[in-house]
Amino acid sequence: MFPWNFEGEASEPAQDPTMAPHKRQSYEEELANAITHGVGLVLSLIGWVGLLVLSGLAGGGWDLAASAVFGGTLVFLYATSTLYHSVGTARLKRTLRILDHVAIFLLIAGTYTPFAGVLMREGWGWSVLALVWGIALAGLLFKLFSTHRFHPAATTLYLLMGWLGVLFADPMSAALPLGGLLLIVAGGLAYTIGVLFYGWHSLRYSHAIWHVFVLVGSACHYAAVVLYVL
Repeated sequence: MFPWNFEGEASEPAQDPTMAPHKRQSYEEELANAITHGVGLVLSLIGWVGLLVLSGLAGGGWDLAASAVFGGTLVFLYATSTLYHSVGTARLKRTLRILDHVAIFLLIAGTYTPFAGVLMREGWGWSVLALVWGIALAGLLFKLFSTHRFHPAATTLYLLMGWLGVLFADPMSAALPLGGLLLIVAGGLAYTIGVLFYGWHSLRYSHAIWHVFVLVGSACHYAAVVLYVL
């Protein structure tokens, strides 16, 4: 399952010319990458079940739908990332890398969904949902058909999409207590700081460190949903 030989060197396939350039990972680094998001996959599966149970007890169809979307996008991101860092077959790894990047767009939109679809549904909620899911769909198509170009542009779009919520700060602050807002901001900062390590290719284990920041960011947003939305 793991793409490494017994000499401790990563056996990642040679750089595919159709893909954006990326750092070649060592055995230890790729193992850390797989483990960090493997932990995230287990936690997100447990968390998804918890969301569905809580929203079911709340008795609201909107709560249940939003929980299903948010939890589902969490699971999808951690599953694709873990698999991507765990396989060595060139074609499969190429496909999983695309899905891994697509999953980021879906998770960002999925994270907006409980707040916009439950707390803000009577006001700006539908506009927010249409905007973020429209961007997510555009990003999905962008990654599927332009996998070998504009990689920095995609990373920039992730950040812009994530911080788009600033435009809706007033209606969000009216619907969400201060504790929830602080958790949302903390999660956004964790993702943003993590991007610095994602691009720090000369630093050993930089990608695994990025994974840890993703775990922290998604944990903050999960806590905000559980404590202040459901």
